[in-house]
Amino acid sequence: MRISLKPFWRREAGSAADGESAQVGAGAVRWLRPARRAGAPAEAAAQWPDTEPHADTENAQANYQSALQTLAQRPGEPVALSIRLPFCAARCLFCDRDILAAQPSDVIGSYAEALADEVALLAQHIGRDRDVLQLHLGGGTANELSDSQLAALVEALQRAWRLPSDAEMSAECDPRRVTRQHLEMLRGLGFRHVTFGVADFDITVQQAIGRRNSQALIDDVCVTAREAGFERIQLELIVGLPHQSASGWRSTLDRLIAMAPDRVALSCYQHRPDQAPAQHAIDSAALPDGALCTELRSMTSTAMLSAGYAPIGASQFVLDDDELALARPEGRLRRNLIGYTATPAVPLLGLGVGGVGEIDGSMFWNHAALPAWHAALREKQLPVARARLACAEASRLISEVSGGKSRWLS
Repeated sequence: MRISLKPFWRREAGSAADGESAQVGAGAVRWLRPARRAGAPAEAAAQWPDTEPHADTENAQANYQSALQTLAQRPGEPVALSIRLPFCAARCLFCDRDILAAQPSDVIGSYAEALADEVALLAQHIGRDRDVLQLHLGGGTANELSDSQLAALVEALQRAWRLPSDAEMSAECDPRRVTRQHLEMLRGLGFRHVTFGVADFDITVQQAIGRRNSQALIDDVCVTAREAGFERIQLELIVGLPHQSASGWRSTLDRLIAMAPDRVALSCYQHRPDQAPAQHAIDSAALPDGALCTELRSMTSTAMLSAGYAPIGASQFVLDDDELALARPEGRLRRNLIGYTATPAVPLLGLGVGGVGEIDGSMFWNHAALPAWHAALREKQLPVARARLACAEASRLISEVSGGKSRWLS
């Protein structure tokens, strides 16, 4: 479940963090900003925006069609897919995402059907002779869709493109609502990685953020996911929540490490009630100050390294035998809009309401409002609302890396 997860700082898409080696590829040089120095306040972070203040709205449709046409001229080139499922059973108080909480089944059902329409529309634009190297379901939680709806979505993808057995397929699930049947269904559809949001195990913190998930619940759902055959389980923690303390955080880390997840993502809460009205319910006076947040991050790094995890950038830890840890010294580690990955750099298509994609360094945002997204698809139009074309420097560097050829075919 993607819940206000903003890493301490984020490097450019396609690049690794300090001390890492990464490929330059799709999206690698789009936002040429200096990295935040170590120890700087989290508020100075460069983040992946859901909206882009300099994006073009007037020519978004034409620009997206042009980018897809260019991609269509490279048949056989694989793609990555990021599909946004914006539904949650309830909104957590700290969440700043465009989540649709407690939606009736007909709303979710019509959304799932429209996603299949968007898949078919994109296939018409770029052709069907492609492998999907990476597929991610996120935005809200995948388990708000029924088994039949998830199966229909994957079938729509298989009609459009090829889903190899080794594709990196991941899903975000709410551990409080996911069932064994749901996890077995996801695994049967080919999903190999699953992410569960934890935030913090401290009961006082959980009460303050309106999200209750006990250690026993998380432990049970991790066991169930392993029994279902998932290869990678990621748990997500959040620093900066109300009433967090050094002693409470140490207990949370000890409990989490005892579960031995394959990956741990560490993120920083941002208190922006004007943009996320639910955050008005959070007592700002109970939020930890910058010094304490820095201490909690340091504690996390020390604990994870001591437990045998390798750092990936500033916000993720993986076991030493994880594909991300192995890819880093080999220069194969990179980051796209989904996250760190060892898959080759390929165009990424964003689907669903508020979906974000990237093609050859240009960024595209789908309509963030559900009615507008549905309306576009009913008219057989791409539901794109904003576009930001790659700058000349980005295009030059991508061309140099690819030798003036397709990134995949060169």
